[in-house]
Amino acid sequence: MDQTTIGEYIFKQLMMQEQLPGKDDFVLKTMSKISAKSPRMTVKIEKIDGQREHHHQTDGPEILFVFSGKMVFKTFNKEFPLTSGNFIFFDQETEYTLLPLHWGDVLVRINMDASFELKNFLENVYNTRLSVTSLLNKIISAYGKDHYVIFNAPKVDNSSYVIDRVLIEYVEPKLLYCDKVSHLLAILVLSLLENDCYVDAGNVNLQSKYQISDFTNYIEKNFQNISLSSMARFFGYNPSYLSTELKQTTGYSYKELVENERMKQAIELLKNPAYTINDIVNFVGYTSKSFFYKKFKAHYEVSPAKMREKLAQK
Repeated sequence: MDQTTIGEYIFKQLMMQEQLPGKDDFVLKTMSKISAKSPRMTVKIEKIDGQREHHHQTDGPEILFVFSGKMVFKTFNKEFPLTSGNFIFFDQETEYTLLPLHWGDVLVRINMDASFELKNFLENVYNTRLSVTSLLNKIISAYGKDHYVIFNAPKVDNSSYVIDRVLIEYVEPKLLYCDKVSHLLAILVLSLLENDCYVDAGNVNLQSKYQISDFTNYIEKNFQNISLSSMARFFGYNPSYLSTELKQTTGYSYKELVENERMKQAIELLKNPAYTINDIVNFVGYTSKSFFYKKFKAHYEVSPAKMREKLAQK
């Protein structure tokens, strides 16, 4: 098994489990029995339903890895968007919530034995550079206070390669499985530190991550064939979260923002007599002429034809 086939294996297991009712997650099957001497590690895959939030409390240390797609996790009244390749290390007995996952969102949860403790590992990292020592102390302090730390690593980063190797060792455990996994997890943490992937959760504010202009500019460029799900993917949000974010930052709902942009574009096209009403309907993204008329009149209180006459008189 390699980096390509481990992904195929996880997707196949996920598709099989999606057909079965039950818990919010399932244990990833292994291809052989794991030795009793192996680290007590359980890999779980989160199910996708697109509707419900999933609530969890860790028993021991846990590593959450976004294998593909995007997600939002929530803890202590804070919400954080994560994308493919990102990690969260949770302490024992830590509660958190996952916002609804959708097709293509694959989330891996690795439940670790208490022997793998991130804080203890970080305290034993030896480095004489002041910048590294300062970072380690900052992470240790945050982990002790919040009981989790976030690493914003991209999917193409070395850390993703290492976690893929951990999953392969888990699915196909061999004689030296215990030692290999322990060393791979150590390399994983070191790789995340080396590439400066740590995210200071205290400074993350989703309300200020994007400006209003970021949302409106995207709608201006994509109003013809836009969808809430495609826009959510672009900004790295869950669709339901993006809908709330748009309302809070702009004062308008997603549908209102798109409709406002389409109406604005329709006005510009009506100024040019070369465009027929049918041309305008198709250009601004409507499939029904009657529906366009209805929306236009509700927006401007006159029909498109009357508006064209008014514009021609100016």
